[in-house]
Amino acid sequence: MIIQITTAVHRLYNWRDIMVFLSSAMKHILPAILLSIVVGLAAAMTDLHPAGRSAETCGDRDDTLAWYRVNVPSLFAYAYSTDPAWISGIILNDGYILQTVMGRVFLTQEESTVPCYFLSSDVLADNFVTINATERDAAIASGQYFLLATLQTYIYPTEICGSIPMYRLYNSAKTSNFFTTSESERLSAISSSGYADLGIAGYILPEGVAC
Repeated sequence: MIIQITTAVHRLYNWRDIMVFLSSAMKHILPAILLSIVVGLAAAMTDLHPAGRSAETCGDRDDTLAWYRVNVPSLFAYAYSTDPAWISGIILNDGYILQTVMGRVFLTQEESTVPCYFLSSDVLADNFVTINATERDAAIASGQYFLLATLQTYIYPTEICGSIPMYRLYNSAKTSNFFTTSESERLSAISSSGYADLGIAGYILPEGVAC
């Protein structure tokens, strides 16, 4: 009887150890699984809507990639990238949470598109994008931001080719830049989160809609 009880206790502890291990592993694995699902859905949506475009004025939608937005809520910090591996890395290592697919952007310059520069600040825990080279240079000259060329994309400077506005907002108390293509999200950030509207930063293609 004592041997049976001892064996049962050992089994119980082994089971508890397994459950603790699985719980810890899933905390790190689930964000990566979620991102993988989102990537698959984004690709499927593109396949459902073949590109219809004017070759003279528009970039080829088939060349676009989904543009993901992630954030750290406690820091009011946001980041944007088309690279699932980079997104997975900052989710697993830096506490970021996957929020949404902003839309679709180009990685190389195509007809009517302009560079969209990505600037980052470790000091301010802030990132922002801009198509304005003067603003880019001023941010770098301030010593607070540096350019991340690997995250540069290309977008439309005006509302053409089926593109939609990308709104820019800023929270001065949190030194936080925030970008969204959602009108309701823009209004909520202004009314509830202390952000001021800075206007339209550029135009990107909506997810799953032909241009």
